[in-house]
Amino acid sequence: MKYLAILKDSLREALDSKLLYFTLGVSVLIVLLVGSLTFRPVPLEQQVTRFTEFMNWAMSFHGQGKSPHYGIADFAQSNAGTEPWQGEYRFVYVQEFPDEKTAEKAKDNGTFFTVEQIRQQMGDMLHWVEKLDVRDVSTGNSLEYRYELTTHGSKIKDRREWVHEPALFFGAVPLPFFLHAPLATLVDFIVDKGIGTLGAGVMMLLSIIVTASFIPSMLAKGRIDLLLAKPVRRPTLLIYKFVGGMAFMFLNTVVIVVGLWFVLGLQTRMWLNGLLLCVFVFTFQFAIFYAVSTLIGVLTRSAVIAILLCVVTWVILVGVGWTHRWVDARRPEKLQDNPADQANRLPSWVYPTVDAIHFVLPHYKDLDALTTKLIYHDMLDPDSPQRSQIDKHLRDFNWTESIAASSAFIGILVGLACWRFAVKDY
Repeated sequence: MKYLAILKDSLREALDSKLLYFTLGVSVLIVLLVGSLTFRPVPLEQQVTRFTEFMNWAMSFHGQGKSPHYGIADFAQSNAGTEPWQGEYRFVYVQEFPDEKTAEKAKDNGTFFTVEQIRQQMGDMLHWVEKLDVRDVSTGNSLEYRYELTTHGSKIKDRREWVHEPALFFGAVPLPFFLHAPLATLVDFIVDKGIGTLGAGVMMLLSIIVTASFIPSMLAKGRIDLLLAKPVRRPTLLIYKFVGGMAFMFLNTVVIVVGLWFVLGLQTRMWLNGLLLCVFVFTFQFAIFYAVSTLIGVLTRSAVIAILLCVVTWVILVGVGWTHRWVDARRPEKLQDNPADQANRLPSWVYPTVDAIHFVLPHYKDLDALTTKLIYHDMLDPDSPQRSQIDKHLRDFNWTESIAASSAFIGILVGLACWRFAVKDY
Protein backbone atom coordinates (compact mmCIF):
# COMPACT_ATOMS: atom_id res chain seq x y z
CA MET A 1 0.00 0.00 0.00
CA LYS A 2 2.87 2.41 0.68
CA TYR A 3 3.98 2.17 -2.95
CA LEU A 4 0.43 2.89 -4.12
CA ALA A 5 0.27 5.91 -1.84
CA ILE A 6 3.51 7.32 -3.29
CA LEU A 7 2.28 6.75 -6.84
CA LYS A 8 -1.03 8.42 -5.97
CA ASP A 9 0.88 11.39 -4.55
CA SER A 10 2.92 11.70 -7.75
CA LEU A 11 -0.19 11.59 -9.89
CA ARG A 12 -1.89 14.17 -7.66
CA GLU A 13 1.07 16.51 -8.17
CA ALA A 14 0.57 16.32 -11.92
CA LEU A 15 -3.20 16.78 -11.66
CA ASP A 16 -2.93 19.73 -9.28
CA SER A 17 -1.02 21.76 -11.87
CA LYS A 18 -3.10 24.73 -13.04
CA LEU A 19 -1.45 24.52 -16.43
CA LEU A 20 -2.85 21.01 -16.80
CA TYR A 21 -6.39 22.38 -16.75
CA PHE A 22 -5.41 25.19 -19.09
CA THR A 23 -3.96 22.77 -21.63
CA LEU A 24 -6.95 20.45 -21.23
CA GLY A 25 -9.20 23.43 -21.93
CA VAL A 26 -7.20 24.33 -25.04
CA SER A 27 -7.37 20.72 -26.19
CA VAL A 28 -11.15 20.66 -25.77
CA LEU A 29 -11.49 23.93 -27.72
CA ILE A 30 -9.39 22.52 -30.57
CA VAL A 31 -11.54 19.40 -30.66
CA LEU A 32 -14.73 21.50 -30.74
CA LEU A 33 -13.32 23.72 -33.48
CA VAL A 34 -12.35 20.74 -35.63
CA GLY A 35 -15.71 19.16 -34.82
CA SER A 36 -17.45 22.20 -36.35
CA LEU A 37 -15.70 21.60 -39.68
CA THR A 38 -17.84 20.36 -42.53
CA PHE A 39 -16.56 18.95 -45.81
CA ARG A 40 -18.74 19.48 -48.89
CA PRO A 41 -17.94 17.60 -52.10
CA VAL A 42 -17.19 20.24 -54.76
CA PRO A 43 -19.15 19.55 -57.98
CA LEU A 44 -16.98 19.12 -61.06
CA GLU A 45 -18.67 22.06 -62.78
CA GLN A 46 -17.55 24.31 -59.94
CA GLN A 47 -14.00 22.91 -60.12
CA VAL A 48 -13.52 23.49 -63.85
CA THR A 49 -15.24 26.89 -63.68
CA ARG A 50 -12.85 28.02 -60.96
CA PHE A 51 -9.97 26.73 -63.05
CA THR A 52 -10.95 28.93 -66.01
CA GLU A 53 -11.65 31.89 -63.70
CA PHE A 54 -8.13 31.58 -62.33
CA MET A 55 -6.74 31.51 -65.86
CA ASN A 56 -8.72 34.67 -66.74
CA TRP A 57 -7.39 36.38 -63.61
CA ALA A 58 -3.82 35.43 -64.51
CA MET A 59 -4.25 36.60 -68.15
CA SER A 60 -5.62 39.96 -67.05
CA PHE A 61 -2.17 40.94 -65.77
CA HIS A 62 -0.63 40.46 -69.20
CA GLY A 63 -3.32 41.57 -71.62
CA GLN A 64 -3.53 45.27 -70.67
CA GLY A 65 -7.31 45.12 -70.99
CA LYS A 66 -7.32 42.83 -74.02
CA SER A 67 -6.65 39.18 -73.28
CA PRO A 68 -8.17 35.79 -74.09
CA HIS A 69 -11.20 34.75 -72.06
CA TYR A 70 -11.75 31.11 -71.08
CA GLY A 71 -15.01 29.64 -69.92
CA ILE A 72 -17.17 26.54 -69.51
CA ALA A 73 -20.54 26.08 -71.21
CA ASP A 74 -23.26 23.41 -71.62
CA PHE A 75 -22.13 21.38 -68.60
CA ALA A 76 -24.03 18.13 -68.13
CA GLN A 77 -23.70 14.83 -66.27
CA SER A 78 -24.76 11.82 -68.32
CA ASN A 79 -25.34 9.50 -65.32
CA ALA A 80 -27.21 11.90 -63.05
CA GLY A 81 -27.92 10.75 -59.50
CA THR A 82 -24.57 9.11 -58.87
CA GLU A 83 -21.91 10.43 -56.51
CA PRO A 84 -19.78 13.23 -58.06
CA TRP A 85 -16.67 11.03 -58.21
CA GLN A 86 -18.60 8.34 -60.07
CA GLY A 87 -20.08 10.69 -62.64
CA GLU A 88 -19.47 10.91 -66.37
CA TYR A 89 -19.53 14.44 -67.72
CA ARG A 90 -19.76 16.45 -70.91
CA PHE A 91 -19.00 20.15 -71.20
CA VAL A 92 -17.69 22.73 -73.67
CA TYR A 93 -14.40 24.55 -73.15
CA VAL A 94 -14.63 28.03 -74.73
CA GLN A 95 -11.83 30.37 -75.84
CA GLU A 96 -12.91 33.88 -76.75
CA PHE A 97 -10.89 36.85 -78.05
CA PRO A 98 -11.92 40.53 -78.11
CA ASP A 99 -10.46 41.10 -81.59
CA GLU A 100 -8.38 39.54 -84.35
CA LYS A 101 -5.16 41.13 -83.12
CA THR A 102 -5.54 39.57 -79.68
CA ALA A 103 -6.29 36.18 -81.26
CA GLU A 104 -3.16 36.32 -83.42
CA LYS A 105 -1.07 37.41 -80.47
CA ALA A 106 -2.42 34.50 -78.40
CA LYS A 107 -1.41 32.04 -81.11
CA ASP A 108 2.11 33.49 -81.06
CA ASN A 109 2.64 33.55 -77.29
CA GLY A 110 1.05 30.17 -76.50
CA THR A 111 -2.16 31.35 -74.82
CA PHE A 112 -4.27 29.95 -77.68
CA PHE A 113 -4.86 26.29 -76.89
CA THR A 114 -5.21 23.52 -79.44
CA VAL A 115 -7.12 20.26 -78.98
CA GLU A 116 -4.00 18.42 -77.78
CA GLN A 117 -3.03 21.21 -75.40
CA ILE A 118 -6.52 21.24 -73.91
CA ARG A 119 -6.43 17.44 -73.62
CA GLN A 120 -3.19 17.70 -71.64
CA GLN A 121 -4.29 20.73 -69.64
CA MET A 122 -7.63 19.28 -68.55
CA GLY A 123 -6.18 15.77 -68.33
CA ASP A 124 -3.83 16.95 -65.58
CA MET A 125 -6.75 18.42 -63.69
CA LEU A 126 -9.05 15.46 -64.31
CA HIS A 127 -6.36 12.89 -63.48
CA TRP A 128 -8.99 10.60 -61.98
CA VAL A 129 -10.81 10.15 -65.31
CA GLU A 130 -10.12 6.84 -67.04
CA LYS A 131 -10.62 8.30 -70.54
CA LEU A 132 -10.99 11.91 -71.73
CA ASP A 133 -12.24 12.76 -75.23
CA VAL A 134 -11.70 16.24 -76.68
CA ARG A 135 -13.07 17.38 -80.04
CA ASP A 136 -13.25 20.71 -81.80
CA VAL A 137 -16.87 21.92 -82.17
CA SER A 138 -16.07 25.49 -83.24
CA THR A 139 -18.61 27.17 -85.54
CA GLY A 140 -16.09 29.02 -87.70
CA ASN A 141 -16.08 32.25 -85.71
CA SER A 142 -12.44 33.40 -85.65
CA LEU A 143 -12.95 35.06 -82.25
CA GLU A 144 -14.54 32.05 -80.52
CA TYR A 145 -13.27 28.46 -80.36
CA ARG A 146 -15.26 25.68 -78.70
CA TYR A 147 -14.06 22.24 -77.63
CA GLU A 148 -16.33 19.51 -76.31
CA LEU A 149 -14.87 17.37 -73.51
CA THR A 150 -16.38 14.04 -72.50
CA THR A 151 -15.23 11.94 -69.54
CA HIS A 152 -15.55 8.16 -69.34
CA GLY A 153 -15.11 6.18 -66.14
CA SER A 154 -13.48 7.13 -62.85
CA LYS A 155 -10.44 5.86 -60.95
CA ILE A 156 -11.84 7.19 -57.67
CA LYS A 157 -13.52 4.55 -55.51
CA ASP A 158 -14.88 6.73 -52.70
CA ARG A 159 -15.09 10.31 -51.43
CA ARG A 160 -11.62 10.31 -49.83
CA GLU A 161 -9.94 11.25 -53.13
CA TRP A 162 -12.55 13.77 -54.29
CA VAL A 163 -12.05 17.53 -53.86
CA HIS A 164 -13.97 18.92 -50.87
CA GLU A 165 -14.74 22.40 -49.59
CA PRO A 166 -14.03 22.80 -45.85
CA ALA A 167 -16.12 25.21 -43.79
CA LEU A 168 -16.07 26.19 -40.13
CA PHE A 169 -18.96 26.30 -37.68
CA PHE A 170 -21.02 23.68 -39.50
CA GLY A 171 -20.84 25.38 -42.89
CA ALA A 172 -21.40 28.96 -41.74
CA VAL A 173 -17.89 30.14 -42.66
CA PRO A 174 -16.58 28.58 -45.91
CA LEU A 175 -12.80 28.58 -46.12
CA PRO A 176 -11.01 30.11 -49.17
CA PHE A 177 -11.19 28.12 -52.38
CA PHE A 178 -7.42 27.63 -52.47
CA LEU A 179 -7.83 25.38 -49.42
CA HIS A 180 -10.06 23.04 -51.41
CA ALA A 181 -8.38 19.64 -51.74
CA PRO A 182 -9.17 15.92 -51.68
CA LEU A 183 -10.78 14.91 -48.41
CA ALA A 184 -7.83 12.67 -47.47
CA THR A 185 -5.45 15.61 -47.97
CA LEU A 186 -7.56 17.88 -45.74
CA VAL A 187 -7.74 15.26 -42.99
CA ASP A 188 -4.01 14.63 -43.33
CA PHE A 189 -3.33 18.36 -42.87
CA ILE A 190 -5.45 18.46 -39.71
CA VAL A 191 -4.25 15.21 -38.15
CA ASP A 192 -0.66 14.67 -39.27
CA LYS A 193 0.58 18.19 -40.02
CA GLY A 194 -1.57 20.18 -37.58
CA ILE A 195 -1.82 17.86 -34.59
CA GLY A 196 0.96 15.32 -35.17
CA THR A 197 3.63 17.92 -35.93
CA LEU A 198 2.66 21.36 -34.60
CA GLY A 199 0.19 20.36 -31.89
CA ALA A 200 2.29 17.53 -30.49
CA GLY A 201 5.37 19.77 -30.46
CA VAL A 202 3.57 22.52 -28.52
CA MET A 203 2.07 19.98 -26.11
CA MET A 204 5.51 18.40 -25.65
CA LEU A 205 7.04 21.79 -24.80
CA LEU A 206 4.28 22.70 -22.34
CA SER A 207 4.55 19.31 -20.66
CA ILE A 208 8.33 19.68 -20.36
CA ILE A 209 7.94 23.13 -18.76
CA VAL A 210 5.35 21.96 -16.25
CA THR A 211 6.96 18.67 -15.27
CA ALA A 212 10.52 20.04 -15.10
CA SER A 213 9.81 21.32 -11.59
CA PHE A 214 8.53 18.01 -10.21
CA ILE A 215 11.94 16.49 -9.40
CA PRO A 216 13.65 19.71 -8.17
CA SER A 217 10.66 20.46 -5.90
CA MET A 218 10.84 16.93 -4.48
CA LEU A 219 14.54 17.49 -3.71
CA ALA A 220 13.92 20.79 -1.93
CA LYS A 221 15.20 20.99 1.64
CA GLY A 222 12.58 19.88 4.10
CA ARG A 223 10.48 17.95 1.62
CA ILE A 224 13.22 15.50 0.68
CA ASP A 225 13.91 14.89 4.39
CA LEU A 226 10.27 13.93 4.91
CA LEU A 227 10.22 11.62 1.87
CA LEU A 228 13.48 9.88 2.76
CA ALA A 229 12.15 9.18 6.24
CA LYS A 230 9.61 6.82 4.68
CA PRO A 231 10.55 3.13 4.36
CA VAL A 232 10.73 3.29 0.55
CA ARG A 233 13.77 2.66 -1.61
CA ARG A 234 15.03 5.83 -3.28
CA PRO A 235 14.97 4.47 -6.87
CA THR A 236 11.33 3.42 -6.38
CA LEU A 237 10.45 6.90 -5.16
CA LEU A 238 12.09 8.54 -8.18
CA ILE A 239 10.49 6.16 -10.67
CA TYR A 240 7.06 6.91 -9.23
CA LYS A 241 7.76 10.61 -9.62
CA PHE A 242 8.71 9.88 -13.22
CA VAL A 243 5.38 8.10 -13.77
CA GLY A 244 3.54 11.05 -12.24
CA GLY A 245 5.13 13.41 -14.73
CA MET A 246 4.22 11.09 -17.60
CA ALA A 247 0.57 11.29 -16.53
CA PHE A 248 0.50 14.99 -17.48
CA MET A 249 1.32 14.30 -21.11
CA PHE A 250 -0.86 11.20 -21.26
CA LEU A 251 -4.02 12.95 -20.08
CA ASN A 252 -3.66 15.84 -22.53
CA THR A 253 -2.91 13.47 -25.39
CA VAL A 254 -5.93 11.31 -24.62
CA VAL A 255 -8.27 14.31 -24.70
CA ILE A 256 -7.09 15.79 -28.00
CA VAL A 257 -6.34 12.58 -29.92
CA VAL A 258 -9.47 10.65 -28.92
CA GLY A 259 -11.54 13.81 -29.39
CA LEU A 260 -10.22 14.38 -32.91
CA TRP A 261 -10.65 10.72 -33.80
CA PHE A 262 -14.31 10.93 -32.78
CA VAL A 263 -15.31 14.26 -34.37
CA LEU A 264 -13.42 13.62 -37.63
CA GLY A 265 -14.94 10.15 -37.83
CA LEU A 266 -18.43 11.64 -37.51
CA GLN A 267 -17.77 14.36 -40.10
CA THR A 268 -15.85 12.36 -42.70
CA ARG A 269 -16.83 8.73 -41.98
CA MET A 270 -13.09 8.02 -41.97
CA TRP A 271 -12.35 6.23 -38.71
CA LEU A 272 -8.59 6.63 -38.30
CA ASN A 273 -7.99 3.90 -35.73
CA GLY A 274 -4.24 4.29 -36.18
CA LEU A 275 -4.64 7.78 -34.74
CA LEU A 276 -5.60 6.26 -31.38
CA LEU A 277 -2.18 4.62 -31.15
CA CYS A 278 -0.69 8.12 -31.28
CA VAL A 279 -1.76 8.52 -27.64
CA PHE A 280 0.90 6.01 -26.64
CA VAL A 281 3.44 7.12 -29.25
CA PHE A 282 3.28 10.80 -28.19
CA THR A 283 3.51 9.82 -24.52
CA PHE A 284 6.49 7.58 -25.30
CA GLN A 285 8.16 10.43 -27.20
CA PHE A 286 7.62 12.68 -24.20
CA ALA A 287 9.29 10.03 -22.01
CA ILE A 288 12.50 10.64 -23.99
CA PHE A 289 12.61 14.27 -22.92
CA TYR A 290 11.28 13.65 -19.43
CA ALA A 291 14.13 11.19 -18.88
CA VAL A 292 16.53 14.04 -19.70
CA SER A 293 14.59 16.35 -17.37
CA THR A 294 14.66 13.78 -14.56
CA LEU A 295 18.41 13.22 -14.75
CA ILE A 296 19.19 16.95 -14.94
CA GLY A 297 16.75 17.62 -12.10
CA VAL A 298 18.54 15.13 -9.86
CA LEU A 299 21.98 16.48 -10.81
CA THR A 300 21.25 20.22 -10.58
CA ARG A 301 17.91 20.62 -8.74
CA SER A 302 17.15 23.32 -11.33
CA ALA A 303 13.95 23.29 -13.39
CA VAL A 304 15.30 26.00 -15.70
CA ILE A 305 18.41 24.01 -16.62
CA ALA A 306 16.24 20.91 -17.14
CA ILE A 307 13.96 22.80 -19.54
CA LEU A 308 16.88 24.25 -21.52
CA LEU A 309 18.60 20.89 -21.92
CA CYS A 310 15.32 19.26 -22.96
CA VAL A 311 14.93 21.88 -25.70
CA VAL A 312 18.54 21.30 -26.79
CA THR A 313 17.84 17.54 -26.87
CA TRP A 314 14.76 18.13 -29.03
CA VAL A 315 16.79 20.23 -31.49
CA ILE A 316 19.51 17.56 -31.67
CA LEU A 317 17.06 14.70 -32.20
CA VAL A 318 15.13 16.55 -34.90
CA GLY A 319 18.38 17.50 -36.61
CA VAL A 320 19.74 13.94 -36.46
CA GLY A 321 16.44 12.55 -37.73
CA TRP A 322 16.25 14.84 -40.76
CA THR A 323 19.96 14.42 -41.50
CA HIS A 324 19.66 10.65 -41.45
CA ARG A 325 16.72 10.78 -43.89
CA TRP A 326 18.63 13.14 -46.19
CA VAL A 327 21.76 10.98 -46.17
CA ASP A 328 19.78 7.76 -46.49
CA ALA A 329 18.16 9.03 -49.70
CA ARG A 330 21.64 9.55 -51.18
CA ARG A 331 23.04 6.09 -50.61
CA PRO A 332 24.73 4.68 -53.73
CA GLU A 333 22.28 1.78 -53.96
CA LYS A 334 19.33 4.19 -54.03
CA LEU A 335 20.73 6.50 -56.69
CA GLN A 336 20.29 5.88 -60.39
CA ASP A 337 23.22 5.54 -62.77
CA ASN A 338 22.65 8.84 -64.54
CA PRO A 339 25.23 11.63 -63.95
CA ALA A 340 22.74 13.94 -62.22
CA ASP A 341 22.03 11.42 -59.46
CA GLN A 342 25.65 10.37 -59.12
CA ALA A 343 26.51 14.00 -58.37
CA ASN A 344 24.42 13.66 -55.20
CA ARG A 345 26.68 10.96 -53.76
CA LEU A 346 28.35 11.83 -50.48
CA PRO A 347 31.85 10.90 -49.22
CA SER A 348 31.91 7.26 -48.13
CA TRP A 349 32.64 8.11 -44.47
CA VAL A 350 29.39 10.10 -44.13
CA TYR A 351 27.08 7.07 -44.28
CA PRO A 352 28.51 5.00 -41.37
CA THR A 353 29.02 8.14 -39.27
CA VAL A 354 25.42 9.29 -39.60
CA ASP A 355 24.17 5.71 -39.13
CA ALA A 356 26.14 5.34 -35.89
CA ILE A 357 24.87 8.64 -34.46
CA HIS A 358 21.31 7.79 -35.47
CA PHE A 359 21.59 4.30 -33.97
CA VAL A 360 22.70 5.35 -30.47
CA LEU A 361 20.19 8.19 -30.09
CA PRO A 362 16.41 7.91 -29.67
CA HIS A 363 14.59 7.58 -33.00
CA TYR A 364 12.32 10.56 -32.35
CA LYS A 365 11.68 11.48 -36.01
CA ASP A 366 11.39 7.83 -36.99
CA LEU A 367 8.47 7.51 -34.59
CA ASP A 368 6.88 10.53 -36.28
CA ALA A 369 7.26 8.83 -39.66
CA LEU A 370 5.77 5.58 -38.39
CA THR A 371 2.70 7.34 -36.94
CA THR A 372 2.26 9.10 -40.30
CA LYS A 373 2.29 5.69 -41.97
CA LEU A 374 -0.31 4.41 -39.51
CA ILE A 375 -2.65 7.30 -40.26
CA TYR A 376 -2.23 7.04 -44.03
CA HIS A 377 -3.05 3.33 -43.96
CA ASP A 378 -6.46 4.21 -42.51
CA MET A 379 -6.91 7.26 -44.71
CA LEU A 380 -6.03 5.93 -48.16
CA ASP A 381 -7.33 3.06 -50.22
CA PRO A 382 -4.97 0.03 -50.21
CA ASP A 383 -4.64 0.31 -53.99
CA SER A 384 -3.97 4.06 -53.92
CA PRO A 385 -0.73 5.12 -55.67
CA GLN A 386 -0.18 7.65 -52.90
CA ARG A 387 -0.26 4.91 -50.26
CA SER A 388 2.21 2.82 -52.26
CA GLN A 389 4.49 5.82 -52.55
CA ILE A 390 4.38 6.45 -48.79
CA ASP A 391 5.06 2.78 -48.03
CA LYS A 392 8.06 2.90 -50.35
CA HIS A 393 9.35 6.13 -48.84
CA LEU A 394 9.02 4.83 -45.27
CA ARG A 395 10.01 1.20 -45.86
CA ASP A 396 13.29 1.62 -43.95
CA PHE A 397 11.54 2.67 -40.72
CA ASN A 398 10.42 -0.02 -38.31
CA TRP A 399 8.79 -0.02 -34.91
CA THR A 400 11.12 -2.54 -33.26
CA GLU A 401 14.32 -0.57 -33.87
CA SER A 402 12.74 2.79 -33.05
CA ILE A 403 11.16 1.64 -29.80
CA ALA A 404 14.22 -0.37 -28.74
CA ALA A 405 16.70 2.47 -29.32
CA SER A 406 14.44 5.03 -27.63
CA SER A 407 13.67 2.70 -24.69
CA ALA A 408 17.39 2.06 -24.15
CA PHE A 409 18.02 5.82 -24.02
CA ILE A 410 15.18 6.34 -21.54
CA GLY A 411 16.31 3.40 -19.41
CA ILE A 412 19.93 4.57 -19.26
CA LEU A 413 19.04 8.14 -18.27
CA VAL A 414 16.43 7.13 -15.68
CA GLY A 415 18.84 4.49 -14.38
CA LEU A 416 21.60 7.09 -13.97
CA ALA A 417 19.13 9.41 -12.22
CA CYS A 418 18.10 6.62 -9.83
CA TRP A 419 21.74 5.75 -9.08
CA ARG A 420 22.65 9.37 -8.39
CA PHE A 421 19.57 9.84 -6.24
CA ALA A 422 20.37 6.65 -4.29
CA VAL A 423 23.99 7.52 -3.46
CA LYS A 424 23.73 11.26 -2.89
CA ASP A 425 23.67 12.45 0.71
CA TYR A 426 20.77 14.83 1.28
